[in-house]
Amino acid sequence: MASTSTSRTKLELEYALRSSPNILYQYISNPSGLQNWFADHVGVKNGENYKFKWDDGTEMDALLVKAVTSKYVRFKIVDAVDTDEFLEFRIQQDAITLDIDLIITEFVNSGDEESAASIWDAAVDSLRFTIGA
Repeated sequence: MASTSTSRTKLELEYALRSSPNILYQYISNPSGLQNWFADHVGVKNGENYKFKWDDGTEMDALLVKAVTSKYVRFKIVDAVDTDEFLEFRIQQDAITLDIDLIITEFVNSGDEESAASIWDAAVDSLRFTIGA
């Protein structure tokens, strides 16, 4: 059986949110916060091994590799195609306007960027509703 190689693309999306970095960080860094908008079920073992589950049966295992309070969290996807792939939620605050952006970085199959962006748009809409942003 011949295997097919799918190229992966780094996708970076930026969303403006009306929230403080401290509040937003709670929604990107802990299981209950992530469960409010990102995945239907989030479990964590030993503080760093995350399991994300969605109601459609999809699951993703990830290792929390870096977290900086009120700044960002980065997960290494356990069974990623490329070992350099990660999922990152970064909070960026404009120094002048103090506007807050959530920057999401993930890797998707080439050609799937638009559908992935639509999924993130819906997830972030849910986050906005949850935090009142």
